[in-house]
Amino acid sequence: MSASKTLAVQVLGWVGGLGASLWAGVHLFLASRVMFPGNALATQIYGNFFALTASLAIVTAVVFLLRVKDLYLPSLIFYVIDFLLLTETRVGPALFIGHPLPVNVYAVISWVLDAVLIAVSLLMWRIDK
Repeated sequence: MSASKTLAVQVLGWVGGLGASLWAGVHLFLASRVMFPGNALATQIYGNFFALTASLAIVTAVVFLLRVKDLYLPSLIFYVIDFLLLTETRVGPALFIGHPLPVNVYAVISWVLDAVLIAVSLLMWRIDK
């Protein structure tokens, strides 16, 4: 691997690790703050979902930083699915809620980070072989 390609992979790894860590931080915050008044089941399910996805994002941060090549594709799939779920719950009725969720600062941050992490995952999967 050439020196410029090695540097690009290292930079992408750090961008992915930092981005995934920030993504996890946002979702850990949401896990502790999500509240649907009058719907305790939805509150519990969404809080647990945010905590689970934050845990997976921490794993992807480690994947990027340690350059675990076999897990780039699963990381890509994770962020694509999250992007699609985030978009679906803002367009159509959210599961257990029955109406679309509002577009707020956390949704926008997640969309941006998802897009960045999709690009990083795809590039790492294609370049770092």
